[in-house]
Amino acid sequence: MDTPYSKRVVWLSAFLIANLILFIYLLHPIHWFSNADQEVKLFYVDNISDTHRLLIDKFNKEYQGRIRVVAVNLPFEKFTTNERKEMLARSLRSKSERIDVFTIDLIWTPRFAKWAASLDRFYNVAELKQFIPQSLQTCYHEHRLVAVPFYLDVGLLYYQSSVFRQLPDYRKLIQAIDHGITWDEIIAIGKRLHPKDYPFYLFPADNFEGLMCVFYETLSSDDIKAMFRGDSVRLTIPAAKRGLQLLYDFIHRYHFTPPQVCDFDEIACYNMMLEKGGAFLRGWPGFWLRVDSYNEEHKIKRDIRIAPIPHFPGQKNTAIYGGWNFMIANKSKHQREAVKLIKFFQRPENQKILFTQGGYLPALDQVYRDSLLLQTHPEIIVLRKLLETGQFRPMREDYTRISDVMSFYFRKALKGEISVDEALKKAEKAINSQSINLK
Repeated sequence: MDTPYSKRVVWLSAFLIANLILFIYLLHPIHWFSNADQEVKLFYVDNISDTHRLLIDKFNKEYQGRIRVVAVNLPFEKFTTNERKEMLARSLRSKSERIDVFTIDLIWTPRFAKWAASLDRFYNVAELKQFIPQSLQTCYHEHRLVAVPFYLDVGLLYYQSSVFRQLPDYRKLIQAIDHGITWDEIIAIGKRLHPKDYPFYLFPADNFEGLMCVFYETLSSDDIKAMFRGDSVRLTIPAAKRGLQLLYDFIHRYHFTPPQVCDFDEIACYNMMLEKGGAFLRGWPGFWLRVDSYNEEHKIKRDIRIAPIPHFPGQKNTAIYGGWNFMIANKSKHQREAVKLIKFFQRPENQKILFTQGGYLPALDQVYRDSLLLQTHPEIIVLRKLLETGQFRPMREDYTRISDVMSFYFRKALKGEISVDEALKKAEKAINSQSINLK
């Protein structure tokens, strides 16, 4: 029979045990929940390539039970850069909880800064010095670090060397192309080859940012500054007309470029170059991996090499920088975990994987000095040199709107729907009047 005393002992013991359990839990809470309860789910929005997936799986394994990355894929094959930009903007504007880490075209920094967390507290000076200087220039907005580099791009001229073997000065010609030829020289080569069964020069000319990169590469850095000096935009300057006219002439005067490019992004151009052959292609560094895969799959040898973008006489090579930066949503509840993911991607060994398996140019300077990488991928030496001579698109807060207007009218000119002069005048007027009705 229980006595009042024994009952008090039982209740006191239970009370002490409960307090002991609570005390231990407060000291070591992680041990009191399963991994699934403690695991932070991190939403990462990007073009999730096979290489991205490889590194995400590697990260999830390393941080198992603590952080799990959920990838939200916006593939380049399905979405143009413009479409991706608008999808990201809508999600961030709506304060979606399904976006923690995302990547932006490096030129979008001013537009997306208002939705980005400040990263100054997460990176010290020594860490930032590890990046190639060009990659950091686009990461600041109003003296605030709002982005950090992921990988770089720079415009390249690809050429298929076998096309030129029929010419008697083949070797001399290849040396000239490798060194960097002018637009006049590339036209002269086309006239000598008389290409009929393959496209001579491919470039993306759909209504998107890729067309703008091609256009800017016909200009000098001084030309670009002259176009965007002050609040207004001046597109009717002679250099702009010469550049857009050149692209029009490739299609309609020389017939070196198929009219279909007006509906092509870079991926479509890559596919045509591989399937139909071709002499020249304007592209980004990742194309060489597609060449290797195509050759292996089709048991053929397309000997495609890289060279600097052509230039006008008296100008230097003016390849445009591309690339993507990381941002963290300022509404994210998991910013520290997000930084862990970003710094994981920025580790030297993972930047090497991004280059060797994905074709993405490393943002870390030390990777370009890696002796083993230099032995297996000597082309990285050429790519590093090209990064030193590239130029940026205009860094303006309203740039994405300006770019949308320019690409809309420029494409109409390249399709032959309006003249080059009319395209430049209409775009200039629409931009400076802030018109939203494009026609």
